Amino acid sequence: MSQSSGIRQHLQESLRNSSALKGIHDGLLALFSIENLIFPANFDYCKVGEFLRFRRDTGLGFVFMSSLLHCRNVVDCAFTSSTVRRIVNLGFLVGRIRTLCSVSQVKSENLEKQKPCLESFTVSYLVDSCGLSLESAKSNSRFVKLVSSKKPDSVLALFKDHGFTNDQITSVIKSFPRVLSLSPEDVISPKLMFFSSIGFSTSDTAKMISSSPKMLSYSLHKRLIPCYDSLKSILVEEESVVKCLKRGIRCFSLKITHCVSLRVSICRELGVPDKSIKWLVQASPFTFFSRERRFNEVLNRVCSYGFDPKKAGFVHAMVAFDCTSESAMERKFKLFQCFGWSKEDFVAAIMRFPNCVTVSDEKIMYTMEYLVNNIGLQARDIVARPVVLSLSMEKRIKPRNQVISLLLSKGLVKKEDINYFTILKLKSSEFMDKFVLKYQDEMPQLVQPFTSNR
Repeated sequence: MSQSSGIRQHLQESLRNSSALKGIHDGLLALFSIENLIFPANFDYCKVGEFLRFRRDTGLGFVFMSSLLHCRNVVDCAFTSSTVRRIVNLGFLVGRIRTLCSVSQVKSENLEKQKPCLESFTVSYLVDSCGLSLESAKSNSRFVKLVSSKKPDSVLALFKDHGFTNDQITSVIKSFPRVLSLSPEDVISPKLMFFSSIGFSTSDTAKMISSSPKMLSYSLHKRLIPCYDSLKSILVEEESVVKCLKRGIRCFSLKITHCVSLRVSICRELGVPDKSIKWLVQASPFTFFSRERRFNEVLNRVCSYGFDPKKAGFVHAMVAFDCTSESAMERKFKLFQCFGWSKEDFVAAIMRFPNCVTVSDEKIMYTMEYLVNNIGLQARDIVARPVVLSLSMEKRIKPRNQVISLLLSKGLVKKEDINYFTILKLKSSEFMDKFVLKYQDEMPQLVQPFTSNR
């Protein structure tokens, strides 16, 4: 048994019933663990235990420990039963501890010297091999430290083998530089193979990962596969799952496995058909898999407006309301009030076209003013056809109005035969045939306002 092992046993016996001396016990053991470095061979470890045992109630143990740690002399009046008082000189510790501190300082200095080299290499690699600008490379070098080019070269080669373009690779590194430190064989490659196995093409995978590269750090078996399985349990067809993931690539960032059954049950209890549930998940997975509090809040708001869960408008309203806070709804109502709408008109418009609340304030004002002041529609008539608020002013509303205005000016069409809402609803090909090509011989200039804004 070594001397330090002996003192450990003495300390255990001496301090077994004294929690107050636990700090001394731990401190001594820490020193004894490096006995060969700082204690002389003739140091009597066993007497330390005796000293602590006989002085546990007097506080002298703490004095001894303090002296030991500060390398001072200590009066020994308990190491023997003799009344002779001895001075234990602890000065030998000073040189040994200084030696240890010097070694630690040298190591610290070496690390400090290596740090600029590592940063310099990392920055150079990010610029030369990954296509980052110098400024971006310096900024991103805080998140990854490259020792050599072996692993990052393998990562870049793997991306290129899977169809990533240089721009996409640069985008990945810029957004998630730590990807260069991931194992290409054990971490990245299995995930690329997984995306391929569920129906993603190489270009789809490259596009998805370059848009959200952090997903490469997610666990394949704890996050990615369970997320896919959860979506498939609702959407059933693999093609539908892939479409859902393409539309909402951040689905993998959501912890959805624990809430799938509960959300489906809530919707079914309200009377929402499975077809509508599938549409909601595929069209807006972030609405369906939002946090419980938010999901319930959106559900309650939709119900309060009187939407019928059995109709498709219910889930459309859920998506629209999830994007629009109650304060934003109130602000939009005040905009429509400027054109004479009542609260009932506002609610009726939302019931007919829930997405009207997602139209920006600026577009609401711009479209309403043009429809009322330029075309001459009644503001209250728009309540019944709020979908026109979502149509493009520059590509549809304005050019079609210009064509109709030209036809009216030449008497080729009669005002009583014109229904602007119907005209705005027509597909481009239908409008072209009915109002442009039909009168091209009489008015060849009709093509210009229509085609210039397409």
